[in-house]
This record gives sequence, C-alpha cells and structure tokens, in this order.
Amino acid sequence: MILIPFSKKLKVVSLIAAIMLLLSSLSATIAGAVGSEVPASASGEVVASIEAEAPANTFTGNAGIRDCNPAIGCSGGKKAGDLWGGSSMQFNNVEVPAAGVYTLKMTYISGDPRPITVTVNGGAAEPLSPPKTANWDTLGTFEFEVLLQQGANTIKFDDNGGWSPDIDKIELLVPSDPSNGGGEIIASIEGEAPANTFTGNAGVRDCNPVIGCSGGKKAGDLWGGSSLQFNNVEVPAAGTYTLNMYYISGDPRPINVTVNGGAAEPLSPPPTANWDTLGTFEFQVLLQQGANTIKFDDNGGWSPDIDKIELIAADSSGGDPDNDGAIGDIGAEVKSNKFGHTVVTEYQKGVTATNGDYTITYNTESGLAAYAWNGKTIATGVYSSIQLDQTLTSKQYAKHQFAMDSVKKIHDAHGKGLEITIDNKQDGLPTLQQIYRIYDDQPYFLVSEQASSNTALSTNDMAPIVIQSKGGVDIGKYADNRVLITPYDNDSWSRYQARTINTFLNTSNYISSEMTAIYDNDSRNGLVIGSVTHDTWKTGVSWSGSNDRLNKLKVYGGFTSPTSTHDTQAHGKITETTLTSPQIFVGFYADYREGLEGYGQANAEVAPLLEFEHGVPSGVPVGWNSWGAYDSHLSYDKVVEVSNFFKENLQNNSFNNKGNVYINLDSYWDNMSAQQLKDIAALIKKNGQKPGIYYSPFVYWGNNMNQPVEGTNGAYTYGDLVLKDENGNPLPTVDGAYAIDPTHPAAKQRIDYYFNLFKAYGFEYIKIDFLSHGSLEGKHYDSTVKTGIQAYNQGMAYIDKALEGKMFISASIAPLFPSQYAHARRISCDVDGTLGKTEYQLNNLTYGWWQNGTIYRYTDPDYMALVKGGSLAAAQTRVNAAAISGTVYLDSDDVSNPTAQTYMKTLLTNPRVNAVALMGEAFAPVEGNTGTAAADQFVLKDKKDYYLAVFNYTQENVVKTIDLARAGIPSGAKVTATDLWTNTSQQITGPFTVSLGAAQSMLYKITVK
Repeated sequence: MILIPFSKKLKVVSLIAAIMLLLSSLSATIAGAVGSEVPASASGEVVASIEAEAPANTFTGNAGIRDCNPAIGCSGGKKAGDLWGGSSMQFNNVEVPAAGVYTLKMTYISGDPRPITVTVNGGAAEPLSPPKTANWDTLGTFEFEVLLQQGANTIKFDDNGGWSPDIDKIELLVPSDPSNGGGEIIASIEGEAPANTFTGNAGVRDCNPVIGCSGGKKAGDLWGGSSLQFNNVEVPAAGTYTLNMYYISGDPRPINVTVNGGAAEPLSPPPTANWDTLGTFEFQVLLQQGANTIKFDDNGGWSPDIDKIELIAADSSGGDPDNDGAIGDIGAEVKSNKFGHTVVTEYQKGVTATNGDYTITYNTESGLAAYAWNGKTIATGVYSSIQLDQTLTSKQYAKHQFAMDSVKKIHDAHGKGLEITIDNKQDGLPTLQQIYRIYDDQPYFLVSEQASSNTALSTNDMAPIVIQSKGGVDIGKYADNRVLITPYDNDSWSRYQARTINTFLNTSNYISSEMTAIYDNDSRNGLVIGSVTHDTWKTGVSWSGSNDRLNKLKVYGGFTSPTSTHDTQAHGKITETTLTSPQIFVGFYADYREGLEGYGQANAEVAPLLEFEHGVPSGVPVGWNSWGAYDSHLSYDKVVEVSNFFKENLQNNSFNNKGNVYINLDSYWDNMSAQQLKDIAALIKKNGQKPGIYYSPFVYWGNNMNQPVEGTNGAYTYGDLVLKDENGNPLPTVDGAYAIDPTHPAAKQRIDYYFNLFKAYGFEYIKIDFLSHGSLEGKHYDSTVKTGIQAYNQGMAYIDKALEGKMFISASIAPLFPSQYAHARRISCDVDGTLGKTEYQLNNLTYGWWQNGTIYRYTDPDYMALVKGGSLAAAQTRVNAAAISGTVYLDSDDVSNPTAQTYMKTLLTNPRVNAVALMGEAFAPVEGNTGTAAADQFVLKDKKDYYLAVFNYTQENVVKTIDLARAGIPSGAKVTATDLWTNTSQQITGPFTVSLGAAQSMLYKITVK
C-alpha cells in the first residue's frame, strides 16, 4: 500500500503527511503508482463517501460508533470513537471504478495531536499525523493519497497502541491529472541522506517517533551559522520545480535556501503546531538539468529541523503579462486650468495634471493611468481594483469620467493642492472613484479609491494601484535594481530585504508591508510607494519583476500573512455603502533615501508624533534595562546593586542626558512584592535616577481560561478576554501567548489596574511589549470594530489615555504602523549583545533609519548587553550600533560581573561617543544593496560636519575602503577624520582606508574645510 502526501501551500497550520520510509523492494511499485492511469472521472470528483457508522464497517478493541455532539456537526450525527489501546475501525467494500491513485479526505475530531495508522487492502501499515483540530468540538479534514484496486477495497484505521482521532467519515476523490507532468514527484531526498553535507552545529538527529519522520531521522540543530546541503539533486530537465520541504518548527523560524551556489533566498515557513508535529512548506526553485545542490542555512539565527525534501514538476503556466501597459492616445487638448502650482488639462479622451515635478495622465477611454517624473514615464498601465462578490477593476467599467468642474482645491497637513476624481460607472455595478491629491510643494501625490452604492458593500481587498503589464514600472536605471521588502512588525527576528527586482518565483513570500521602494542602488533613483493612513487597513505591496523592471504591482488594503502579520484569520471585511481604501503615497526621487524620509514625514503629517507632557524628558533616554542582565531572575537586591553602581560610576561620568538616567525593570518585575516595587522606585529616585517598568497589555501568558482578569472584580475571566475567531474559538497563540481583544472592557480595566499601580509607585518610563497581538484579525467585542488595525488603534489610544502623558512610552515588539502612540519603537527584535545580533539590528537600521524623527521620536536599537559580545571589540561595536541608531541608549549588564563593570566603565563614559547618541539622529546607510544583511557603512550629516560609522561583522581582520563622495562627504576639500573613541585625527588626502580587527567598528567625526 502506498500513501503519497497531499501537498498544501503556505497554510497557517500546515497539513501534515508523515510517511514511513518505503522499502527498496517497493521501488517498482512506486514507479507504477506514479505512472498509473488516473480513473476516468473528473478531477476532484467525489467517487465515494462513507460514514464512520456505516453498517459494513468493522471495529476492534475499544473502538465503536459513538454519538457526536450536535455542535460539532458530524454528518449523520455519529462518529467512530475510542480508537485507543490497540483498537481499530475498518471501512469495508470501498468501491472505486478504476485502479489508481485517489485522494482520501478524512473528516475527524482531535483536540490534541494524535497519530493514526492506515492500512489499505491488508498492505503495509502507514503512520499519519493529522494536525490537531481547534478543540474536541471542532471538525477538521486531512487529505492523503492512496493506491486502490478496481472494485472493492478495505481501508483500516488503527491507533497503533496509542490514541487516535475520532472519525466522522471518509471521502475518496479523483486527484488532479498529472499527465502534463505537474505534480509528479521527481526526487525525494531524506535530510539524513549520506550524500548530504553539514556545517556548524547541524547534523543528523533522531526524530521523535510521534512526529513520523520518514526514516526516523531528521536534520537538526540549524542554528548559529549552520547549514545542510543536499548534493547531487538530479532532475531530468532545466526549469522551475516545486520544492516541498517536510519540517518541524514549534515557533516561527526563517531559513535561507541557496541553489547551485547562487543568491540566498530567505523563506519564512509557518510554525508547526508544536515540536512534535511535521509540516510541509512549498516554494519554487530554478534548477539545471542533471545534478544540483540545494543548501539550507540559518543565516546566523535559528531554523527548522528538516525531515526531507521532494521536488515536484511545476506547472509552467503563468509568467509575465503580455501587454506593455500603454494607456493609449488621449486625443487633442480641450481646455486647461491652473490651480495653484498645478496645471490640469482636459483632453478628448483623458486628463493630465502636472505640478512641475510630475505628471499624472489618465485615459478616460482605456481606464488606465501613467505616472511620469521630469518627462520620464516611471509607471504605466495603472488601474484600481476591489474584491466584492467578484473582483472589479476600474479599467473594466464602461465609463471613465472626468469633469474639470469637479476639481477641488485642498489644504491639509501635506500642504496646499488639489483633488482630482475619476468616476468609473457601469449599470449594475457600484461607482468606483479613483482620487488623486496633488500638492503644490510636494514631490509626491496621494491616491486612493472609493466604492459606493445605494446598498451595503463588503470587502477586505481594495487596491488603489494595480499594474499588470510588462515593464509596467521602469525607473530608467538598470545597474543594481532592488525592491525593498518591509516587515509588518519587528517580531521573530524579522529582517528587511533589498531584493533583486528580477524576482518572479515565490513572490507571495515577498509581499512588503505598508510600503516599498523600487530603486537602482548605483544611481539611487527610486520610486517610493506606501500607505499613509493606518486607521483601518493592513496594507500590502505584492510585486513581480524581470529584465530590471516590474511587471506586476498591487498596493492593497487587506494584507494578512501567517508569517508577516501572524494572522490565522482573513483580514476583516468592511461593510458600508461607501468603502474607502488606504491612501497611498507615490513619489519618485533622485535618491531613494530622501524618498523614504519623505514617506516617513508624510505619515507624520497625517498622524503627528506623540508629544512629551508633564515634565517627561524629551531627550534620548539613557540608562539600564534588566532583561539582558537578569532575564527572569530579576530581584530587588539586584536592582539596588544596579542603581548604586550607576550612581557611583556612570551617571556623573558622561552617561546621562541632562542629568536624566533611567533604571528600567523589564519582564519579571512581579518577582518583587508591591512593597518592594514601591521601595525600589523610591531608591532609584533617591539615587538621582528615574524608574521604569514593563507591561504587555495585549497578551495572556497563561492557559486557564477560567482565571479572573485583574482589575475586573471577578466580573470577567481570560476566557472572556482572549481574541476569538468567528466560531468563538480562541486564536492560536503567537510567541506562546494568547491575544487579548483590545476592545473588550476587561482589557481596558486590566490596563487601568496595572497602569494606576505603576503611576502610584512612581514609575516614569514604560516599555510596552508584544503589541502585535492587539492587531490580529478576529471577532472583536466591539461590534463596530471590523479589522485588527481598528482594534489596535482603539487599544493603543486607551493606553495613552490611561498613562495621562506621565511616562516615556517605548513600544517594543510592535507593528511599524500606526505609530502615533509611542515616543520610541524598537527598530528590530531582541538583540542579545552578540556580534550576529548586532548585525541583525543594523539590517533594520539599514532600511528603517527613516523612521527616526518622522514617525517615532526615537528608534530603539534594544539594550547594550556588553559582556555578551564576547570581546571588548564586539562590546564597543554594540555601543557604536546603539549610538548611531536614533536612539534609546540603555545598557543591560549584570553589574556584579567584574568584566561587565570594566566594559561599562570603559565604553559608557566616552563623552564624544555619548554626544553622538544624545543627538537622537539615526545614521543612513551608504549602500542599500545588502539583501537581508546590514550595510557596513553609515553616515549622518550634522550642519557642516559629518559622522561616519564603519563595521566589521566577522571574526577576521578586514580593510574597508570608504568612498567619501559615495557617502555624501565632499572629497575635494580638506577632510579630517577624528576617531571619537581615541580622539585622534588624520587628514584624508586620498582613498580613506580603515583597518578593522575581529568584530571591530569605528566611529568618526568628519570635518570638511
């Protein structure tokens, strides 16, 4: 008997098909199975459906027919239950019209992960591991493939001496026709295959039998710079193949894939249900005929364990659009009017609007638009779309109408300008409006979309910008073209990626959140696009490109992803008679870096920075945080020791900001009693410092849904409070914690309870963490809230209200947008002080520096755990990285450690370096072509002076050559470089070379005369 796993793409909880290693004696049978004729029925047709309680079925042991809770919805009201302790059930006389491979769809209930063994026609037993269902009152389905004989068959399920799911029924379906090669397994290679090679910590490991790894082994321990390479991967022809990776990953872990020594491809498979559950993840690879190598590596972090890979012949359909995006001739000019600095000209078949920097052209016959800057068309074939019962596109409408008298003068936060509206109309369809806002003195415009009808409309997908044309986005420079992929938040050690524009495989993995830049790194010319409204939608930017141009682009509200936004539910639907999309910023810049800063500022115009009130210091926070030093072992005595050490050694020796120093308690502050918290806050203040605290307002770390919620006087339990799906089931945990519904009154009462304590105890700084949980899609208590972002806005606004402006607010793990609720936000995930994590943090600075001073007062590089760098050079590099990042300037060392004391006294008391940090300015990258890595050179212009940081992320000696002109520093004048650590200076008369030792970095002040 042969079971072939049924592939599933990118599921939140992967469907699982654990397969025993087939004996070599079955190889001929396998070949026969692959080549068998598909039964002469329509693909997907159900050829048999049999209830578990059917009279012909037989049971052994404890198993038998059981009543099914009506809430579950079992067909027939019965199920097969109690498959445990050596029990079985067998479906007899399972009739199929022809021999061949069929898809078996099992409908079952399993509130926890339970394997089951399947035997067809008395053959070899095959263990399978269906994923657990949401609970014991929820049906699930699990598909796998079986080889059946014509006529009657038997299919037996047994528990193999353990516990197995309850079964409602099975269905047999005809699978898709593989005659075109699509779906055929070309190669299947175990992670433990002898030809594979490993580096670092990785190697062959035993696999827990309950997981069901084929062969009983797996490739494990891909962490800390390790890799697994599959060698001699043979395929019959060059082309695109689907790679199906079988893996185990109880938490979200990215992995890099490199084919034949090419560019590394970062992927983010979703977490499996737990570390005892097998999952599958599919992506596409481009292979050469014959032998190939496929390498998986952890990129210095942690990656999943791998059971095996399969290569499947991919469907060759699709490809680039077959049109060039030409919008068509708009005819002769009819009339022209000037509105401020913008000229609007109506034509026989269209309209143009130009403000001197750019021109928007709209063809009212084709329904397509083009955008040009300085006479060069950058984007063409632009239209809008909305998903209702069907997808509607603006270009498909019968009428595209513009009227000069409908042009409106506007004056909003972006400045003075005008609004142009295109009305798309057709009988039987809602009116679809495309709205352009053009400003006199801005190099960008804003575009949005509205759909309206006399009856309510409902959507969770609105795209103001869609392009489906070959070369539809062409920036005119082709040396090193990139597309910036922005992560939704900073969780799970997410990285930015400057990906080659020539990406057409696995594009669903490269949807950018909220914004992107499409640019040539050599010339730095670039198009910046992104949302500036963050009240309702999660915005996504999907794209595909080749030949150094984009062929597909969609900027849409309604983006969700299990690996990016952490959502398991679809984006919430908005239902109104008038639906409004996110408002999208579009600007082309000579230097994409200026464009990103301009995009940040445009967002700040819509949602201004959080003000400082009630004497909260407005400067860069300086001080200490407990997490890196003590983790969960925080105690009163340790905080006393820290506060005293800072008083005696640091705060009066340059490490302060206008006398202000924070001593912040992170998670596990509740190791202390209420009295100890009051006493420690008082002691910190007595030592001339400010106490800080930590809280996670949108998560529940427990499992007891009957636990009363603090601050509610027993009126609510956590079962009331956690966010649920449409069926009332709690959402799966993220980072091990349940999401709390920010709109629930108990959530607000809990916030009040803790925040009132913090204020009463005298805390003046709060780090709020795991905020992304509050933005998850789900069914909210407040029925007017339909989307995760609406809920997040409500929750964050309540936090600000509860704090009354009395604390510095630092958002830790949080979405990038909305941004107006915190003074600072962590620019990356946790940074433990090691060199690898410093490089990781600087990747986020490389592509996220523009957030500093625009959407957040300060960008937070996380704390400086100096000892964990492993050397004085690495510790100094950590300080340099923090100083140039925006910044929140906090140490996190155990002051009882003599090495930590030495490092802190040496590295935290340099007045020149500290002065750079206290500027509160993030350095910009010199280069933006580093993929998922960090740039190694950063620069800041401060009036007439410049600052330059240079990094070595390796443990080897290196020499870096600095191109001053490339860094924006005039090279023809007299240039002096001063090392801020040693205060030594040198004249730069030729090439500027910097010699760096292992893990070393340099921070210079550059003066030009």
